[in-house]
Amino acid sequence: MSKASLVSNDKNNIDLVLSPVKTKTPLTEVNINELIESSEYSNLYVDSGNIKSAIAELNSVLKTLSENQPGREITYQILERRDASISISIEQDNMSASAEISTALGGQHMSAKAILNAAQAANVCKGFSKEQLIKLAKQAAKEPAGSIVKSEIAHGKLPIDGKDSRIKLLVESAQDRILKPKKREDGSVDMRDLGDIICVKVGDPLAKKIPLTDGIQGYTVTGEILTPKPGEDINIHVGEGTSLSPKNNSILVSTKVGLPRIIENGMEVDSIYQMKNVDVSTGHVKFEGSVIIDGDVCEGMKVFATGDISIGGFVESASLDAGGDITIGTGIIGKKQEVEGIDVSEISMSANIKAGGKVFAKYSQYAEISCDSLRIENQMMHNIVKVAKTLWLGSEAKANGKLIAGYIRVGESVRAGTVGATAGSMTFITFEDKINDYLKQMADLDLTVKTESDKASELKLAAEKLKKLPKDKANPKMLAKVMSTYQHHAKSMGKLLFEKEALEATLQEYMTSVYVEANEKVYHGVQVTIGEFHERTRREYGPSRFAYKERKVHIDPIVST
Repeated sequence: MSKASLVSNDKNNIDLVLSPVKTKTPLTEVNINELIESSEYSNLYVDSGNIKSAIAELNSVLKTLSENQPGREITYQILERRDASISISIEQDNMSASAEISTALGGQHMSAKAILNAAQAANVCKGFSKEQLIKLAKQAAKEPAGSIVKSEIAHGKLPIDGKDSRIKLLVESAQDRILKPKKREDGSVDMRDLGDIICVKVGDPLAKKIPLTDGIQGYTVTGEILTPKPGEDINIHVGEGTSLSPKNNSILVSTKVGLPRIIENGMEVDSIYQMKNVDVSTGHVKFEGSVIIDGDVCEGMKVFATGDISIGGFVESASLDAGGDITIGTGIIGKKQEVEGIDVSEISMSANIKAGGKVFAKYSQYAEISCDSLRIENQMMHNIVKVAKTLWLGSEAKANGKLIAGYIRVGESVRAGTVGATAGSMTFITFEDKINDYLKQMADLDLTVKTESDKASELKLAAEKLKKLPKDKANPKMLAKVMSTYQHHAKSMGKLLFEKEALEATLQEYMTSVYVEANEKVYHGVQVTIGEFHERTRREYGPSRFAYKERKVHIDPIVST
């Protein structure tokens, strides 16, 4: 059998040296590969083509030899020391770059510096992690020869958009006073002791405008700068009884002694009327400003204020009307009455609460409430409610209160712990007000479109008649005027139709945005109406969400994540 050996050459690579001897046992490629595997050179690059050529030449030499006769020596380089190689790939968005290393085949390993140089040559210039480069180099050196090791080596940074300017309040409001009663020495709370009235003097700072920020620039791994979106600016609202500080026009100060009241993007200072209780001894209260009542508003009494109304106690079968917020430290109690099966328009509650802003109370029963947003902390039972925005039942942090029966008209959402009643009393929740507004706008547009269409038709008919007149009776100026007017009405009609289409899209978007959520349970007898679509529960549900989609009100489970 011919002999095979592996010998280093002057290029520090390995030659295959074959000594031909003609026997009945031929030397094959398999024998050569076994020789390589068992040698110290098994981690070098194998040139399979040269092995084939060496065996082919060996067989050619052996053909001319007699049995056991040796032939000329054959030498081919079949093993090569190769350094590790690298390729760099950049993601399509240029936000990350990866290195793919083919590990060394008996040659030099790829250093962290070499990886960095290769990346820079491929136009990767930012976002490198030194630790990641070192880690990749070490990992590639440990892996078997000829392995593929891939890792991200650079990562871009998305821009951070700027923050909008905002208004920071520098004083508490009367609502804060009601919601934070004075603590006793033993740690308990005295709901009747609300502490000192919040009163500001002339020149006292009320609110400060925090300026917008421009944001922080980002970058791609190729060095492109990503520009952030700056925050949006708002103007501080200088309400009545306030002005901008002459020393700093970002600070709002009081111009009179009074009660600070929060308004959108600013504050006002109201005159204050404070009293212990409202009852037959005090009479009804009507005041231009804000009213603070440390105690209760008793049955049959009325309180009207152009500002806020803040009450430390409860409201019993009384009427409150505020231009601002109404805050009630305990609850609202109306007289119990039968409401099931009665047209809501015919029901008259003994407790009536109306506010231009928000309303807060711990609980409410048998009351009619109308406001911008409403939060009832514990329980709301058999109420008639009209809320422009949100109804929230629960603590400030979590909607865990109870909504039991009643008629609820709301603009955006209802969130509670439980919705409905175990006794089966109906709870009606509808989003009809805004939807009806949209429908009315569309109906008005339809009427206007019809008017424009009728005028356009009349003018078109008139133009056709003018065109048919004989030349001696033709009036080009009149025809031009009629055509111009016709085009005006046709264009107006097209604009109105586009406006209606946009309004229809807005309505659909609104209908899919409103919802009712119960974080704990929904009882049977809850009806949610969105437009002409409604759904009524006929059994109990766990945590659920009512929402409109695909022409139906769906009840979907709320899945905790």
